[in-house]
Amino acid sequence: MRLFFYLTSPERSPLLLLLLSALLGCSGDVEALKLESITVPAHQVTGKPVELDCNYDLEGDPLYSVTWYRGQDEFYRYTPGDRNPVDIFELPGVAVDTSLSDQKKVTLRPVSLLSSGKYRCEVSADAPSFHTESRSAEMLVVDLPDRVPTITGGRSRYHVGDEVHVNCTSLRSRPAASLMWYINDNQAATENLVEYTPMNDSDGLETSRLGLRFVVGPRHFPSGELRLRCTATIAAVYWQSSEESAEGQLQQTGSVLESKGIYAGGSSSSRHSWASCLPVFLALTLLLLTNLCSQASLH
Repeated sequence: MRLFFYLTSPERSPLLLLLLSALLGCSGDVEALKLESITVPAHQVTGKPVELDCNYDLEGDPLYSVTWYRGQDEFYRYTPGDRNPVDIFELPGVAVDTSLSDQKKVTLRPVSLLSSGKYRCEVSADAPSFHTESRSAEMLVVDLPDRVPTITGGRSRYHVGDEVHVNCTSLRSRPAASLMWYINDNQAATENLVEYTPMNDSDGLETSRLGLRFVVGPRHFPSGELRLRCTATIAAVYWQSSEESAEGQLQQTGSVLESKGIYAGGSSSSRHSWASCLPVFLALTLLLLTNLCSQASLH
């Protein structure tokens, strides 16, 4: 009883209101605004538009405003109670297409590298609850390479014992492409890879390069050829590859070379002996023909 008079006394009325508000907030029967989800693409390619969705349920509350931020900067506000419900705030890399934006979604015109960042949707209910909720998600804008990765340093033929020394390069992207080597469809071992630091261009784009070094063995010619493949990836929005094939041959041994030399030498000697006997053969033939002609004239 004393607690009741203590709480309901005039000087304690703010405390009573606070307790009542807390009780109402804990009640499962009280309906209030719910921000269920937002849709922000994790990655987007430069030059393409982006749609940002804010999915909420007012639960009977009147809507006061929907506001979008990138980082701490506001760039879009929708206030249905205002004469002009849409307000746009300039922000580098963020250009809103008002014809495709409303209280549920915002459409950004073709994005650039400056458009990357954390995007947040904030929804506020009007009186009597004035409830506010917000959610955020990151978006990374990527600039893709203009061409597939290139392989340099390869040869058309390898023998067992030769050293493979090749490089794979992916030009001008942001972020730099992740490269990987494959030998006959098997991912190359880490100890065979040569890492290079990405090269930065003046416009902020990056070029990545990855080397491959190994000594050729018989196992590298399962079907008579050696296949080298390089892949370039950027997040989930880019995947390209390049492949080169080389003829595989077993290393020639010394005995084989010697036997070939002996055979080749014998052939050369035989041809030389025939060439030296040719004048004698022609002289005998001419003498025989002369005798035949003489006998024919006597008869």
